[in-house]
Amino acid sequence: MVMALDEREVDAYSSLVGTFRGRRVGVLGDLVADGYVYGVPVRLSREAPVMILKHEREEFFPGGAANTVSNLLALGSGVVVFGMVGSDAAGQRIVEHLEGMGADVSGIVVSAGWRTIAKSRILAGDYHTKKQQVLRIDQEPGRGPTAEERAGFEERVKEALDRVDAWVVSDYGYQIATGPGVIGLVQAEAARGKVVVADSRYRVRDFRRITLVTPNEMELFGAYGIEQLPVEGASDDLVVETGRRLLEDLGSRGVLVTRGNRGMMLFEPDREPVSIPISGTSDIVDVSGAGDTVVSAATLALAGRSSLVAAARLSNVAAGVKVMKRGTVPVTASELLTAARNLVLNGGGPGKN
Repeated sequence: MVMALDEREVDAYSSLVGTFRGRRVGVLGDLVADGYVYGVPVRLSREAPVMILKHEREEFFPGGAANTVSNLLALGSGVVVFGMVGSDAAGQRIVEHLEGMGADVSGIVVSAGWRTIAKSRILAGDYHTKKQQVLRIDQEPGRGPTAEERAGFEERVKEALDRVDAWVVSDYGYQIATGPGVIGLVQAEAARGKVVVADSRYRVRDFRRITLVTPNEMELFGAYGIEQLPVEGASDDLVVETGRRLLEDLGSRGVLVTRGNRGMMLFEPDREPVSIPISGTSDIVDVSGAGDTVVSAATLALAGRSSLVAAARLSNVAAGVKVMKRGTVPVTASELLTAARNLVLNGGGPGKN
């Protein structure tokens, strides 16, 4: 089953996307340098039973919270970035890249004692074939932020509160965005009426009383220690039971659970869960960064005063565009609207735009 839109819904989304350009979103979280190294296999090594790749090219993408920044910018909004990088080449590259895209990077803390999070993917394949990932090398800080680093980070957030219309927390588990001071700040912003959306890999239950959280199925179940699942995946009943539990525990306006090729499920207080089928095709190229695309589109839609259902459906269309792209690359406003129109014209979704 594929999600369908009608003309009225597409017209509403066209007007809504027009409001994105006037928004200014603060992004708090873990900034990641995503690297892709492409090579052509030429022979086996004499030194070890491994293949030797002839270097072909390299690509860099801003990942983690930085990918959320890229998506928000591509959708037309302004962005203020809050995160931490090391005084190393990867950190410098992230800052320069985001600044070059038009983001306000004044909220980024540069620490000589912090190692920038970096993920290098090695892809192999012949010249005219699709490259496959054969190895990933991760560089990590190896520690959480110090009290001094955390205080400096929180001070930059406080200084920007009046300059930001909505907030995204993009937590990949490196403790930048999960300190009690930061969580308290975004909770206070939500209490003031600002949109606050959190995408947290391991600590979604910490983000109480905000607008929306967007866990995937595994993050949802992990929050309650549910590990044993059938090979074919979780049942709808288990998703409903656990999603309702999370919504009640958080006291938020909504919980949006992303379910891969089974779409999404939205939970709101005093309403039945809404199941949203996938947008486009299940012939997926790359899911990396799709969660960042979802949270970006949903945040801007909610900041434009859309309903949670409308924001979820629009973010589902955006996700359908993203998964047809290789790498952590953003979805633009024009791609989003074209995909939405295609769902009316032919029901085929955004897959081959």
